[in-house]
Amino acid sequence: MELYSIVSPTEYQLRRKANAQRIPLGGNLELTPVCNMDCKMCYVRKSPEDVAKGGGLVPWQKWLSVVEEAVEEGLLFLLLTGGEPLLYPGFRELYHALSRLGIFLSVNTNGTLLDEEWADFFAEHGCRRFSITLYGKDNATYDELCRNPKGFDQVKRGVRLLVERNIPVRLTYSATPHNIDQMQELFEIAKEWGTTLSPTLYMFPGVRRGIYGEEQVRMDAHRAGKEVVRSYRLANPETDFSLACEQTLDGLFLPPKLARTDGLRCQAGRSGFWMNWKGEMTPCGMMEGPAISLKEHGFGECWRWIVEQTKQIPVCTECRECSMQNLCQTCPAACIGENRDANVKPEYICTMTKEMVREMVEELPEEKRGKYLEALKNEKDLF
Repeated sequence: MELYSIVSPTEYQLRRKANAQRIPLGGNLELTPVCNMDCKMCYVRKSPEDVAKGGGLVPWQKWLSVVEEAVEEGLLFLLLTGGEPLLYPGFRELYHALSRLGIFLSVNTNGTLLDEEWADFFAEHGCRRFSITLYGKDNATYDELCRNPKGFDQVKRGVRLLVERNIPVRLTYSATPHNIDQMQELFEIAKEWGTTLSPTLYMFPGVRRGIYGEEQVRMDAHRAGKEVVRSYRLANPETDFSLACEQTLDGLFLPPKLARTDGLRCQAGRSGFWMNWKGEMTPCGMMEGPAISLKEHGFGECWRWIVEQTKQIPVCTECRECSMQNLCQTCPAACIGENRDANVKPEYICTMTKEMVREMVEELPEEKRGKYLEALKNEKDLF
């Protein structure tokens, strides 16, 4: 998963340099696992009672101290998330203090708690971007999937209030069997609300809640692959759809992203990190470990430990030899989530990727398919 978002070529170059030099350029701060909704596919949510049993939340003053240390190490981008981060006690105090550190702050939220007071607060203190998950087209879907019968109306209000104050908003969409048939309508809703929609078609297993592989609430892998291609069509005007498919398939000709046999290929443990509600640093929010306590060690010490531990995480041999690895979402974290073993191929992702590639190639004009078919000639079961 992306630990911090990149929205410009300058930021992309910053990340490349940070990856090479192992500078903690950006990360996530998971303030609380508590949420006012109870989504069927959530991998984080805990009750206040669970939190108390787990030692309680980290005070905002401690988090401020940790982030101040992180800034000294190179931190520039910080995403505040949860659970529902707006439920974190001391959120306003922490956010106000963080906004004065000269870093770019973003917020992940379900959007249901955003009212005039919250919108005015963020307009005053600034926000690089809000990411709000849109789970469905109406209250009925929110009731079924998130157990919140007023959720859609609440999110609609929240987005409107932010947009009115010129606060950047991006809508994300977690596709499940309960809402996949609404994707086109959700793209239309995002356009109507003056923002964009970014679908997530691969639902990561909720390992942090003891949910692995096929226990996850998600679509059949074949359909998930097909829906990726449909999302491309909906996100791009008809004249740009083929070009978008070609640009993705051109990954077949890039150097293999899994060339090395160890370490994560993404930002995790290279230029990004995750700090969970218990006060631990991990490479990625999708992994329970390696983890080190920020309560007992300074940020710099934790970061350098995570960097070294991340280098030791193995890369699946079979994935490393696959011709489609640059088109695939596989990574050691996904392998662990699917199989509890970083060196075992995640069959769900493999099937999903093959279906996506097959659909994309078949969508291209016949005269453009040849080079991709040649690159995929060893994938005997693809066509």
